Amino acid sequence: MEKEIGGFAVPKAGHDKGKLYMVVGYENGKYLLADGKVRTLEKPRKKQKKHLDFLPVRGEISELFSGEKCSVKNEEIKRAIKQLHAAGGHINQEVTDVQE
Repeated sequence: MEKEIGGFAVPKAGHDKGKLYMVVGYENGKYLLADGKVRTLEKPRKKQKKHLDFLPVRGEISELFSGEKCSVKNEEIKRAIKQLHAAGGHINQEVTDVQE
C-alpha cells in the first residue's frame, strides 16, 4: 500500500471512471485520491483497491509523500496530472498499461 502513495490511479467504475487521480494517502482500508481541482487534498476521493487500476508511472512529486508531513499542494498535483496527459501516459480516458 505504501508504494502506491504518490503514484497515479484510475477508477474502474462509477461516475469518475477513467479519470486520472494521484494517490495521496491510505485510510481505513481505502485509498485517498486527489486531482487538485474538484478533489483536492482537503477533500480527497476514497476508493477501495479493487476499484482502482494503478499506473506504473511515478510522479516527480511522489517522493514528497514519503515524509510524515506532506508538503505537496493542489497545484503540484494538477501539474503532475497534466504532464502525464501531455506525455501520453493516459490518452482518451482509456488505460491500457496498468499494474495489478
